[in-house]
Amino acid sequence: MRCVDAKKLVIAKVKNSYKMIEDDDVLKAYFMESFYYVCSKCEPSVLLKNIEENQRVYRQVRNNHFIIIPDEPDFSNENEHLMIDESLAFAVINYVCFLISRCEEKDFLMLCNKIINDYIANDGKELDDEREWL
Repeated sequence: MRCVDAKKLVIAKVKNSYKMIEDDDVLKAYFMESFYYVCSKCEPSVLLKNIEENQRVYRQVRNNHFIIIPDEPDFSNENEHLMIDESLAFAVINYVCFLISRCEEKDFLMLCNKIINDYIANDGKELDDEREWL
């Protein structure tokens, strides 16, 4: 999902109930916290790497494979995508909405966790792309 679309979706989900974050730097921080949350619960295949130079490692998973820290989203670049599996982008978005609601809106967290659990149940396989271990 493109970063600009993710931002629009967050705005649409919270606009009637909560004050939207005006500062993109704060919104980026919420997205980064959401990436960390998702990465702590599952193993996004886009972020699964062998140790390589210039990689910021979040955690080791197994067999010398690591989950790397995703790049911050760039909401000003029309072509940049969130650095996470497409199916997990909605988990990230819902966790951002949960944070914007100041953790009051538990439905966002429940939906985020449901998406993560579905991802785990499907072994992290995307419909159109199965990642092979490096």
